[in-house]
Amino acid sequence: MKLPLGLVTLLLVSGAAWAQTPGIERYEYGDFEAAARLFEQELAEPQRPPASRALIRIYLAASLYALGQMEEARRPLEELAREHPEVRVDPVRFPPELVAYAEVIRQQVESEQQLATREQELEKAREAERRRAARAAPISLRPEALGLFEAVDQQWTLGVGLAFQRESLEGSARVLLGASPAFHLQGGVLPGQGTLRPFLGLRASLIPGLDTYGAGPVVGARIALPAGLVGVVDVGADYFFTRQDELYRFAVTVQAGLGFALHLP
Repeated sequence: MKLPLGLVTLLLVSGAAWAQTPGIERYEYGDFEAAARLFEQELAEPQRPPASRALIRIYLAASLYALGQMEEARRPLEELAREHPEVRVDPVRFPPELVAYAEVIRQQVESEQQLATREQELEKAREAERRRAARAAPISLRPEALGLFEAVDQQWTLGVGLAFQRESLEGSARVLLGASPAFHLQGGVLPGQGTLRPFLGLRASLIPGLDTYGAGPVVGARIALPAGLVGVVDVGADYFFTRQDELYRFAVTVQAGLGFALHLP
């Protein structure tokens, strides 16, 4: 519970009468240098109550101020403003210049704290907006019709697929028709924004008719076209694990086609 400002100030001012410390005695004798050293030592004592520490900070600032050490006097006044913003320097006991200096510092600290609070509130609002946008990020399904060119065998194949996209993530399943149909599962990311977006991902391939499977990297692009159409280009390098002929363990393929984006709610 915070005490009223007048009562807190009264307690601090009267504290010198019932809690005379060696530092306060030196200060009242005008030995400001010795007083400042003693106040530093007294502040280092963790058992001191908060009101006593606030009073000692004021006396420390007054001692340093009397020695002409303005910047050094600023530190205890800033600590006072942060820990006890309701406390004011007594204009009866201390010089008016110190009282004014302490008030300027208190207002600066208060402004900094208000600015920091506003920044924290803005950051919380931005984080909430990012989370809201992530939850509301559109999801799209993209039926595709594709053509595939396999560089090693120099063969053309037609295929169909279905892609799933949310923000920068994309996954797809494709079936390439032919004497031995091939099934492709691939996933990756679409960096950037705009009409043309690169695609970086990995692909797993399965050819049941040849009893073989493989995997490899894929690079490509997605091109936004009018009427919801999407141009799809992928270049992949697959390594097949079960082929007996070493010449055919690798396959380099180029897939190109069109998709139609269906945006889901």
